[in-house]
Amino acid sequence: MASAPKKKSASGVTKKPRLSQAEATVRMLNATSQLLLENVPGEVTVALICERAGVHTDYVVRYFGSREELLCQAVEAAFLGVFLSTNDGATTRLNLVLEDKVDVQKLARARMRTIGYLLGCGVSPERFQLSQKMVLESVASQSTNPNVHDRTRVNLVLIGTLIVQAMNTFADVNDMTDQQRQDVLAYIGYMSQTGEAVQAALGWDAPTAKPKKRK
Repeated sequence: MASAPKKKSASGVTKKPRLSQAEATVRMLNATSQLLLENVPGEVTVALICERAGVHTDYVVRYFGSREELLCQAVEAAFLGVFLSTNDGATTRLNLVLEDKVDVQKLARARMRTIGYLLGCGVSPERFQLSQKMVLESVASQSTNPNVHDRTRVNLVLIGTLIVQAMNTFADVNDMTDQQRQDVLAYIGYMSQTGEAVQAALGWDAPTAKPKKRK
């Protein structure tokens, strides 16, 4: 059965359909995450988001409080969806946001670029610490070199993650070629193989010093 045509106002402008809060929220998250993949964060305006989502512009403040909070939630939901899974038959906000498959490297690049932008807008770094912890724990779980200590593994994961995040944020400024990007990633992969030499040279095979208790 064909859907009913959208109603037009007296001025001839097509009215946007009435949506529940849940549906409008999902539409805006999905639209925002897609726009952040296609544009720099500063160009992802409220008008552009709402046009893509098919909702009224006042929905942003009504359901998110601000454009910045919408950007925060969109980039977090899209990236965390890579790590989270749901039970069979379950449908969550993350499933809906990620209904289209996205290249992980492209998504990581958009995430770091957006976080950098939001920090510049005054958003607290604490806002992203939970999702960043998940990233670090996920990478650390894949580091299985038996010849390095926990201290070395954590440090190498931090260094490698910082390099990737810096590359994703500033690669365009440095005019990096695709080959240079691949070389950097290859270098990070090589770090785990040379971990024994690094920890011996830097003393990372020693236990992490515990802070002294105050008397």
